[in-house]
Amino acid sequence: MPHKPVAVVVAMRREVAPLLRGVRAQKADGVEFFELESAVVAVGGIGRAAARRATQAVVTKYAPGAIVSAGIAGALSPVLKVGDIVYSRGAVDAVTGKVYSAGDDALVVTVSSVNGLVEKKIIAERWKFADVVDMEAAAVAEVAEDRGIWFVAIKAISDELDFEMPPVGQFVDASGRFETLRFATHIAVRPMWWSAVRQLSLNSKTASVKLSENLRHLIDQESKAVSEGNSVGAL
Repeated sequence: MPHKPVAVVVAMRREVAPLLRGVRAQKADGVEFFELESAVVAVGGIGRAAARRATQAVVTKYAPGAIVSAGIAGALSPVLKVGDIVYSRGAVDAVTGKVYSAGDDALVVTVSSVNGLVEKKIIAERWKFADVVDMEAAAVAEVAEDRGIWFVAIKAISDELDFEMPPVGQFVDASGRFETLRFATHIAVRPMWWSAVRQLSLNSKTASVKLSENLRHLIDQESKAVSEGNSVGAL
């Protein structure tokens, strides 16, 4: 069985496209695995179920010492801007209320669907101690806790607190895959969303670059730590 010190779990390949450039995917059990020198990236799909499946698969296949929930996400704090990076040792499941935390870091709130402006502000009001909202981190943290594996979430902001999200949530299928063609067809005849979709695309590309840079730095750190015989917990 191959071993990688760090496993990075993401929902979509495009979120870390710069990091994966030139790396071939291996597919198994509905999950794409991208093997880097000191890490493996598991692309499992959008949402809790997909994230849980991908995390369980990557742990079984690669026996990592650390699991990273990475991706682009929404801001719950007005001070966070597009491209900002948030590191968190914890996550909270907005449905069950369970908190997975290893310290006083900012927490990521994991919800069940993509939220519009009103819903996002309600989440920000309810979870005052959280800075970021996503759809996967709590599921990844749950598996890491069950397996006794070190966890961190690294999220890049793609939509600020006051950004009105296009209706992307209804185009995620049961397996967690985003139905791009169906979404494009829907938006094509709804010009009121064209500007928001264009802006979200630009924001997401900026966030993807920043996220990939930070993940590359983390992986390089771990590679050095392993060569020096240090533990993964030094990340």
